[in-house]
Amino acid sequence: MGREQAKGHALAWRKRAGRIWRDQAAGALALAGLLLPVIIGFAGLGVDLTHWYSQRRAMQNMADGAAIAATHAVMAGASDDAIADAAESGASQNGWDAAQGFTVQTFAPPQGGLYPGLVRAAEVRIGRPVPLYFLGALGMDPVNVTARATGAGVDNGPQCVIALDHTADRAVNFTGSSVVNLGCGVASNSSSSEAIYVGGNATLTANPAQAFGDIFVGNSATLVTQSPVQPYSQRVDDPYDDRIMPVSPASCTYNNFWAQVGDDYTSPPMQPGRYCGGLRISGPADLAPGVYIVDDGDFEIGSQAVVTGDEVTIVLTADAPDDVGNVTINGGAEVTLTPTTSGEMAGILFYQDPNADPGGTNSLSESHFNGNALVNLTGALYFPERQVEYGGSGSAAGATWLHVVARRGKFTPAPRRR
Repeated sequence: MGREQAKGHALAWRKRAGRIWRDQAAGALALAGLLLPVIIGFAGLGVDLTHWYSQRRAMQNMADGAAIAATHAVMAGASDDAIADAAESGASQNGWDAAQGFTVQTFAPPQGGLYPGLVRAAEVRIGRPVPLYFLGALGMDPVNVTARATGAGVDNGPQCVIALDHTADRAVNFTGSSVVNLGCGVASNSSSSEAIYVGGNATLTANPAQAFGDIFVGNSATLVTQSPVQPYSQRVDDPYDDRIMPVSPASCTYNNFWAQVGDDYTSPPMQPGRYCGGLRISGPADLAPGVYIVDDGDFEIGSQAVVTGDEVTIVLTADAPDDVGNVTINGGAEVTLTPTTSGEMAGILFYQDPNADPGGTNSLSESHFNGNALVNLTGALYFPERQVEYGGSGSAAGATWLHVVARRGKFTPAPRRR
């Protein structure tokens, strides 16, 4: 190939490359022309969505403030109008302005959210039409943006039933068809996922219901509470851990005492003292006021017994921790007992030595209170290292009902009377 021919080929390639470049540049300009409206549209939509989201966040702050204020008004027993006014005041402190078209709706009790129907709660809904800058220019109407918040009042006590165990499953256990109606709350210090267990067909009415771990309500069981349940709450203190246990009299007043069916200890009544080897009552008996120390034995009331006593405290103790006795009240017994009202044991009906050996990690030694309509116990049952099993329906009238403080508590249906 000659030099002139080579120059001709090079010139031809340059011309062809120029045509290709002009074709690609034209295509790029055409593609840019097609995509530019789409890009502008997405940018405008982004602006509108950002504005929409910022308005939604602002309304949520208003709703939160309004719900808090409304809940305080509910807890104070305010009227519906006062609750609505409180909600608007709480919203205005967080940027709400009626002149900007904001609407506020207040519901007490709530119609939705976490606590529908809860009488100690309030729900607030805030909304307004939000104009859209870009899409509005294209003819789209303003979007109605809303926010909702619900508040509820939480009680922190007092508690009628307290389980002190820190790790046990079902440290407080309501099972079977038991019906327990407390005039105050139930608490469990256990970290278990079933720290409070309400199962079977059991019904528990308590306010509040709180646990260091979780609260389980399953099967056909029912938990009724005025304030929201409080799982993963703080542990409650032992209300009796600072009491000094009575030690007088130090010597035995009676040994292996048994009031049998044919005996009558109503006149004169039984007397306070130290009952070594246990105290057993199968017949009629009145307990004179005072402290009954049951040393190295159990306190038992038989199914045929009729027992009464005002201002009495039964203390269970022993020199050896594993010799500390328990309590058994059998079904069928008629029992009416009230606690002492003065001194170190004031308010306590049964007090078990805190040094008592639990009797096992998985199966604690326990006391049995087989309650029914004829068993009326008032005051505290204090068993800090063992389990209390209370059989039967319970009802409460404030502080006059049982106050069960135990390592674990179990509530079961009442035994049938024969």
